[in-house]
Order: sequence, then C-alpha cells, then structure tokens
Amino acid sequence: IPLKISNHLFFDYAAQLQELDCTIIYTVPIYALCSPNNLLNQFEGNPHIVPMVNIYEFERDVCDLKYNQIGVDAIASVIEKRVDIDAVFESRSVLLDMAKASGGHVRQLMQLMRTACQTASTKKHPKIMAEDTAYAINQLQFSFERAIPEAHYPFLAEICLTKDVSKDQKGQLMLFNTSVLEYNGDKRWNYPNPLVRRNELFKKSLETLLAEKY
Repeated sequence: IPLKISNHLFFDYAAQLQELDCTIIYTVPIYALCSPNNLLNQFEGNPHIVPMVNIYEFERDVCDLKYNQIGVDAIASVIEKRVDIDAVFESRSVLLDMAKASGGHVRQLMQLMRTACQTASTKKHPKIMAEDTAYAINQLQFSFERAIPEAHYPFLAEICLTKDVSKDQKGQLMLFNTSVLEYNGDKRWNYPNPLVRRNELFKKSLETLLAEKY
C-alpha cells in the first residue's frame, strides 16, 4: 500500500475499521508502525510483526555484519523445498550467494530466483550458474539505484551504523521501498538492504560518515 494511502486508511479511518461487526485481521505495512502518529494509539493490542529471516550476526556498532549460517541456510531452504537443487543449480554455493543477496527478504529471493532462471534459460545454460545469479543480483541492484533518492544515502549509511531507522516520513519511505529491512527476535533492529550496500553512492556516504566519526 502506498505510504499516503496507508496513513490515510490506518490513521484517519482507524475508528471506522474497528466498527466492522466481524472478526478481521488487518495486514499493516511495516512502515506504518514507524509513524510518529503511533499506530498503537489507534488499535488495541500488540501487532504480530513478520520480520526478515535474520541472516546476520548482530553487532550494534559494526556496519559490515558477518553472516549467520543458520539464517542463510533457512532462507535458502525456501528454494530447496521447491526444486531439486542439484538439478537446477551449478552448485549450492550459487544458491547461497543469492540467499545472502536477498537480505532474508523472501519476495526479494523469489525475484532473484526468477531472473536467474530466465537468464540461464536465455543463455542455454543447463543449470543456473554463478554468472546467472550475478546478473540477477545486478539487475535488482540497478532497480534500487533508480528508485532511491540520492539524499537518502547519508541516512542509509547512518542506519548501517546505528541499526535503527528514523521514525519519520523519510524512515517510512525507506521501509516502504525496502532499501531498509527490519529484523527482530531478542532485539528489534534495522539494516540496509544488501543490494543497497553494494551501491557506490552508499559506499561513498559510509566513507564520509566514518571519516567524520573517527
């Protein structure tokens, strides 16, 4: 749901949504929960949040997080339960590269898988090869580059260090376009999408931020 419509629906019409005489579950965008209007003032009870599959070893003050193999295997299993990996992929490492590039975001993983399949088919490869996965990752990265305002990169670099998105419209927009992802469990934290962290503008913003801090 676009940001403007989401705010209009879940904040302006919260009372009307709760007057329906039936049992109903509302699926609310994650960015609505980061609104300064506070969605919990409108609806009773705690929301059930579906986070990303956590593929990282969380460290609050470290920007370049290490991968958690259990999490990487978990997101890779989304594909492994649907296809014969040995028949479809050149090697399991090709699948794991795609799993890491997904950031634990299932829809993003499926987008990468679809493009990798199409690319392998176009090139007449008998299986999905590393170059097919690399092409899929690059294409989705380019989509982010077209969509993300240049002014957002300093804030994305800051999120990489703080692991927290701002509770304003800018933060909502970064969650909406999935340039920032949310993870939770023992802790709730945010992290830039791995495809965004590949971007040169992000890398330059991070270098500038680190130079200012250290």
